[in-house]
Amino acid sequence: MRAAIFRDGDLVADTVPDPEPQAGQVVVKTLACGICGSDLHAFHHADEMV
Repeated sequence: MRAAIFRDGDLVADTVPDPEPQAGQVVVKTLACGICGSDLHAFHHADEMV
């Protein structure tokens, strides 16, 4: 599956293994997603937040 990953100070789109649900769990297919202003703030200031 495709995922947005914070890697080496950058936000990158990459392919990662599909998750395997455990007993009593399900995997939900996401058709679309967005990034809000607080996500961008966290991305730009992540080093200050840790």
